[in-house]
Amino acid sequence: MRIAAVAVIVAMILNPSFLVCCYAPSGEIDATAVAVKVHDGDTFYLDRVINGSNTVRLADVNAPELGQPLSYEARDFLKGLVLAKTVYLDIDDIYVYDYRGTGDRLVCVVYVDYNSTHYENVNKALWIAGLAEKKEYDNEFNADTWTLYVPKTDLTPEFPTSIILLVFMLLATAAATLMVRQKRGSGYTFPQANAIRASVRANH
Repeated sequence: MRIAAVAVIVAMILNPSFLVCCYAPSGEIDATAVAVKVHDGDTFYLDRVINGSNTVRLADVNAPELGQPLSYEARDFLKGLVLAKTVYLDIDDIYVYDYRGTGDRLVCVVYVDYNSTHYENVNKALWIAGLAEKKEYDNEFNADTWTLYVPKTDLTPEFPTSIILLVFMLLATAAATLMVRQKRGSGYTFPQANAIRASVRANH
């Protein structure tokens, strides 16, 4: 019975969705860069490559395509927010890239410095300005929980999932080994060992 329970725990630990759900904070900074070029109201370019791409697609934002009404206003608004500034990227942990679009853009919630204590959520700023629509795409984010200004203490660098996975694999392996040894009768169970120790102490 105990071994079956350990097997269930191991299966949960090895499930990436379990890791994302239980260990990723509500907001995190996965990477920082400088925005060097803005393409349109929801896409811009970085000064360096991150995870194989230097292009960012704003998560859950749908801005007009260039040539459509308000498209240039949206582009210029995004320029004012990010161009030549440090951007803080919360990259989608599930898909990373915009597979529904060009397939090579990083899907991100983007933050910029607002003041010494707060970041500004660039994605939400586009909606509030009326220059883009909120659209719930398939990713890790829940746009309904976003606020325009976020305390810097609320966004921390992400603890690497690979390290979390390694730690839990080691713990699960150790637990499974103990269960197997107990079942094989390779020694006293913990209650038996404690009783023997107590008896030895009493006799001395």
